[in-house]
This record gives sequence, C-alpha cells and structure tokens, in this order.
Amino acid sequence: NSSPGNKNTQNSLQLDSLSLKMAHVDIYLVRPQMLDKEVHGFFKTITSTKEQEKINKKRTDKGKQDALITRGLIRCVLSRYASVAPIDWTFDTGWNGKPSVSDECLPTANDIEFNLSHANGLIACAITKSQPLGIDVEYTKRKSDIYKLAPRYFSESENRDLQTKPYNEQPLEFYKYWTLKESYIKACGGGLSIPLNHFSFDITKPDDIRLSFDTARNDTPAHWKSFLFDVTEDHKMALT
Repeated sequence: NSSPGNKNTQNSLQLDSLSLKMAHVDIYLVRPQMLDKEVHGFFKTITSTKEQEKINKKRTDKGKQDALITRGLIRCVLSRYASVAPIDWTFDTGWNGKPSVSDECLPTANDIEFNLSHANGLIACAITKSQPLGIDVEYTKRKSDIYKLAPRYFSESENRDLQTKPYNEQPLEFYKYWTLKESYIKACGGGLSIPLNHFSFDITKPDDIRLSFDTARNDTPAHWKSFLFDVTEDHKMALT
C-alpha cells in the first residue's frame, strides 16, 4: 500500500508482523495495475541481480511489471513472518521449478512454506507453516478452447460432470477444475510431470471438495484439503 506523494515508500510497505499457525493459510491478492511507480521502484531495490535478469527476459513491459511485483510481493510478505529484511531473502528452486526459502535463511524461516500464482490482472500468494501448499489463479476471459482441453486433460468423472452443465456455463466450470488441478500439482512440486487425468476432484459440494486418485498415482486423499474461491468476476482461484 502506497499513498500518492508518500516520500517514505519503504516504510509504507513494511507490514505488521504476524505469526504462522499450523493448519492456517494466509492468502495475499494484488492487482498489479493498482500499484504506483514508487512501489515498483522499491521492489527493484529489494530484488536480487539474478531476479532482475529473469525479469528483463520477459518479452513485454506488462510481463516485466508482473514479474517484478510477484518477486517484490513475496519478499515483503515473508518478512511479516520472520526476522529477515525483504532484501535479504534467498530462494531455492525445486527440480520442477517450485520456489522455496533457501537454507541460507535458516533457522529463522525454516518452517515457512509459500506458493505464488499470477494471471492477467491478479497476483496471488499463499503462506503457511510446515506443510506443502499450492495456489492457482486463472483469468476466465482468456482465449482458450476449453471444449478441447477438458477431454484431453480431465479425468472421466470430471468430464462427465462438465458435460452435465449447460454449454455456456462449461467455461467457468472448466476453470474450477483447472485451478484445483494446478493447485494440487504445485503443492506436490511435480508440476505438469503429473498427468492431470491421474487424479480427480469432486466439486459437487463446494464446501467439501473431494480428491481421489487413479491407481497410477501413489497418493492419499486424506493428506490434502482443497478450496475454491471466486476472487473477482473474471478470476477463479484454488488452494490445495
């Protein structure tokens, strides 16, 4: 949060300290288009040289802006939960690209887990303690042929459920399943190396979303809990 004319941008971005509790998740949502140049300038001062190099490789100005905000956001958010300045955070990347707090920040932050997602017009960040998590946000107005994607990637039960919906409602239903699937594979850290039709979500009861697995997937439904969110008129979000 930064008010126009605020000369102390760094102080305006120093959020109150919070403590992490088991089985509790904090979610942060940011509309990148609402952040002013002061915030962008501050984020540039706290991102690493390596991060800046990755940001500069983005093809469009919008892509560069979103990448900068995503990296600046996670640094400021993490500093709410540990005695580490935003500029001092260092990160590791898993074998399939999932970021995590590096060992260099231990033991101060050894129990922090986080995950990030961004779509057109919205960036999401989830924080929890000592358990893997994944978050995914999607812009539902994007140009995607969901009628071809669903049969290719969804399980039989998910496709059956999708087909029971009126034709014009299927795109929104598609994104419910898609965000849930993305949130699960991100929580696992396996990414798209996990076939999306090897697990299924039952969203019949939105307050009690059920996850099941094909015999080809060695996992246990009781290990996971998933949630769906309508965060804006144009965005669906899921957390696992």
